[in-house]
Amino acid sequence: MIPHARHLPCTEQANAPHLLVLHGLLGSSDNWQTLGKRYALTHHVWMLDARNHGRSGHDSVHTYEAMAQDVVEFMDANGIAKARLLGHSMGGKTVLQLSQTHPERIDRLVVADIAARAYEPHHGPIFDALMATDPATAASRDAVEDTLKARLDNDPVLVPFLMKGLHRQKEGGFAWRFNVPVLKDALQRVVGHIDLGINTLPALFIRGSESPYVSDDDLDELEAHFLHMDHHTISGAGHWLHAQEPESFYDVTADFLG
Repeated sequence: MIPHARHLPCTEQANAPHLLVLHGLLGSSDNWQTLGKRYALTHHVWMLDARNHGRSGHDSVHTYEAMAQDVVEFMDANGIAKARLLGHSMGGKTVLQLSQTHPERIDRLVVADIAARAYEPHHGPIFDALMATDPATAASRDAVEDTLKARLDNDPVLVPFLMKGLHRQKEGGFAWRFNVPVLKDALQRVVGHIDLGINTLPALFIRGSESPYVSDDDLDELEAHFLHMDHHTISGAGHWLHAQEPESFYDVTADFLG
């Protein structure tokens, strides 16, 4: 499956390197518009919608093997022999998978707030809330949002984030851009382990100081596999570090990608 992508051509040089940006679970390329414009000063930026997300196609298969192959097919379709990759959370694990199966297609990689290990699935309440909505028959966006607020304790960050995935259908009513039932069934795979070998690709791992996703032990494990690895901790940031501390995130990543 070739993913949908938003393209920001480099504003400074036609022969600039390509940068592919991969979002996290229940996100989309829209989440990276602001940072993407800044990266476009030095790169041809492609912000991809993962399968079952955004404007990409829906499919019953949702695995890292499939998502990594989607990236390869996207690069082939757009004549990109090699690219720099930046992935957050689920997108970061997709980048890790790709670094194992197609390292020759990667120039360097940035992985944001995720490790290769398996995690305990904790998204159940989110998917229960999404499944409780009935956007196709909802009279308004507010009606859908009210259901999420009631189910998710009116979370001031999570509810607006999820609502970005709601769109109006031409035939009437609304729909989620992400494939809720398939993603719910795939949760165990989404939080699963990525097998790593020894890798010499230049790699940068970034974590938020307030996020539980990447521990010191995780960094030690990653350093055993990525021989040319840097890491950085953004103070005061949680899991959505690129949205919470965009200036720090940009400075660190731009320096590495530069």
